Amino acid sequence: MSIQLGFISFFCLLFISITASAEDKNNNIEITPFVGYRFAGDFNAINSDAEITTNIRLNEDTSYGFLLAWDYDRKRQGELLVSHYTSRFSQGLNLASNDNLAITYVHIGGNVPISDGVVPLFVTGGLGLTHFSPDDSLLSDETRFSFNLGLATKILISEQISLRFGGRVYATLFNSDSQIFCNKQNCAVSISSDLWIQSEVNVGITFSF
Repeated sequence: MSIQLGFISFFCLLFISITASAEDKNNNIEITPFVGYRFAGDFNAINSDAEITTNIRLNEDTSYGFLLAWDYDRKRQGELLVSHYTSRFSQGLNLASNDNLAITYVHIGGNVPISDGVVPLFVTGGLGLTHFSPDDSLLSDETRFSFNLGLATKILISEQISLRFGGRVYATLFNSDSQIFCNKQNCAVSISSDLWIQSEVNVGITFSF
């Protein structure tokens, strides 16, 4: 079974179990499809022939995904986050003929209110996985543990619909001497720190059930 298929199967089962649990407790369920803008991070790309290390950025681009939230108690919610975007390296990799790269975050977490009022604010965060998927078939996919922390607000439109605005910082865990995007002989990218950082702002429509 592929990693992608495993992700889909696991989170489909998780969605079913969460929905069933929430219905049993008469809890509120919220689904928020969203569109955002992802600010990218840096990689160090290795040219193994010339033994030169070059700093390479991923291009900033549009992201999209969804949030599934359910009541944890009277104030707090649990959340399932899926956020995906496709970007490309700001310059080509030595080992790749195609420099496109898809990055998907899948996190379980929650949110806690910090301010009430007409425009409430809440802190949100979670833990999970980052999946890197290069378009070049010669380079391997990578999956790493990651976490996020963010701030969001919701503006009520009706009893069951609201606008949600938010921003998050994503941190993916690496060893400082990690190498990724490898073919059979070499690796295209090295990691120079323990955390690889991206950030994102987004807007979505929340449907409550």
